[in-house]
Amino acid sequence: MKRLILFFSGCMALTTFAGEVPVRRPLDLPSGGGVGTQDNEEEIPEVIHFYGHHYEADAFLFVIDRSGSMSAGGKWQALLQEMVAAIQGLSSAAELGIVAFSTPIIPWNEQMVTSGPNARAMAISFLAELQPMGATCISLGVNAGLQILRSSHKDIDSRKLILIGDGGQFCAGNNDPEMVVAEIVTGNWDMHRIDTIFLGNYEAGILLFGDIAQENGGQMRIVP
Repeated sequence: MKRLILFFSGCMALTTFAGEVPVRRPLDLPSGGGVGTQDNEEEIPEVIHFYGHHYEADAFLFVIDRSGSMSAGGKWQALLQEMVAAIQGLSSAAELGIVAFSTPIIPWNEQMVTSGPNARAMAISFLAELQPMGATCISLGVNAGLQILRSSHKDIDSRKLILIGDGGQFCAGNNDPEMVVAEIVTGNWDMHRIDTIFLGNYEAGILLFGDIAQENGGQMRIVP
């Protein structure tokens, strides 16, 4: 009889102990089987709104026309407003560069600059000091911009050169549009993407900007 009582007591003790241990069910497993998904997410590029269009990149190099013709029709002031808005829209993770072309070519900086608050303010101050004058040296300006863009620490697919202007090339006798395109293609040996924005309706300039974009993997837009 004592053995029987001891047997039942032992069973009750085992049953009570087992009831205090939480049972782990499949629903308790971490979501996704414990594998994180953040490492697989692609980095989101910078997005700027520029002349009514969105542009994506992590490094932006602007090549802007400051030739004498840009002073007509409010084009220069509109360009400055668009540039300021684009620069202010960059985060501190982006890189920025600016080249103003006419005679002479004027770079803001010889290398790409991380666009922190101080850099953005300095870039805007640089733009405010420029005045439109001189000839239109497009190929020299673009190739100067490409040289600066190569200093970027971003992947080459995340870099973008944006060319903005209102005319064809008129620069020290080198006015042949085919030669202009060839000089840019030769200078762009590492194939940075070049997007172009043409201001106005000058047919020869529209054709030139279209060819530059097409030969360098970019898109061309016309802003009347």
